[in-house]
Amino acid sequence: MLTTELEEKLENSRFFDEKTIENNAPPELIDVLSKYIDEKKMTKADVIRILNVDRNYGYQIFNGTRPPTRNCLIQIALILKLDTDLISYLLQLGGKSPLYVRNIVDARVFYAVKHHMEYLDAVDFIWGRGTM
Repeated sequence: MLTTELEEKLENSRFFDEKTIENNAPPELIDVLSKYIDEKKMTKADVIRILNVDRNYGYQIFNGTRPPTRNCLIQIALILKLDTDLISYLLQLGGKSPLYVRNIVDARVFYAVKHHMEYLDAVDFIWGRGTM
């Protein structure tokens, strides 16, 4: 059930039903990442190659055995060409703070996404050379 549907159900219910909440837990980060990778007609191997991280580390991120850093999540989102709302959503699912444009790095992410920068140009703009 979508969050908006859950909110509507709670708003229109006469009684609070904990089972409804328990049966509608938020999605897992790895499931959402897999969904976006599939939607972009990419593979996890494609993302890992572009991300330029150790293959084992990349697969540990995608199978949920190793949590990605905030910067890594942003880089994955840039590879997948996600918008700023979806980047914040991924960060939230990963237990990280959402984008906040008063933070210079986050403002650079926002700018790079809104200006449709290519991945390598965006990474260089946001973090400088040698980041990957």
